[in-house]
Amino acid sequence: MEAEARNQYLTAAMNNRSVIYNFLSRMYEKEITSELLKEMFNEKSPILKIEGLQEIPDDELKDGLEKLSNYLRGLKERDLEEARLELAVEYANLFLGIKGKPPHPSESAYRSEDHLIMQEPMDEVLHAYWDAGVNKEKKFTEPADHIAVELQFMAYLCRKTAEALGRNEKDNALKYLKMQRDFLRNHLSLWVSSFVKDILETAEVDFYKGIAIITKRFIELDNSMINDMLKAVEEF
Repeated sequence: MEAEARNQYLTAAMNNRSVIYNFLSRMYEKEITSELLKEMFNEKSPILKIEGLQEIPDDELKDGLEKLSNYLRGLKERDLEEARLELAVEYANLFLGIKGKPPHPSESAYRSEDHLIMQEPMDEVLHAYWDAGVNKEKKFTEPADHIAVELQFMAYLCRKTAEALGRNEKDNALKYLKMQRDFLRNHLSLWVSSFVKDILETAEVDFYKGIAIITKRFIELDNSMINDMLKAVEEF
């Protein structure tokens, strides 16, 4: 019974991590739509449950969540279309190169010597995708090492791990967890902090400041806990 409870706990953790990675990926993939904005500041949205934020032991993560939550709360007193346009301008400034900083939101732009896109880091990322049996969707025309694609890949690996745990396939669960560990350490952890630093220096509204802080801290915390998750599965 203890092993079954542990399996259920780990499966739930993988699914929750997949949801968070999916959410963060969407924030960087394209501009925020009116529909998504409505959904995010709906009273039932967990983002707005500010009382729960006080229980978060990590001050940096709490700061990011509070910035995002406070921005969304403020939308109740604003015209939604005006807010959407404000975020569209911010998105263009931050992620479409309008201001020049941050540079392109891709790993190559941060890890290549001349901040060029589609360099060696992208090739390494592509091999990681292929090893996992996936390809970047063609309809998303940005490079394979774009922040949105890398976060979506982590969401996929978390989901595959959860599915393997649900079928009691220990070897497959370990395989996907090791892919997560390697991708975090060899890719996301190497450039996202610098990317977030540029966002915080350039962003003018708290929405994307909050998203940036959450992204950085979540990846750091996830990276620090991945070995514990591996150990827990190995002990099944």
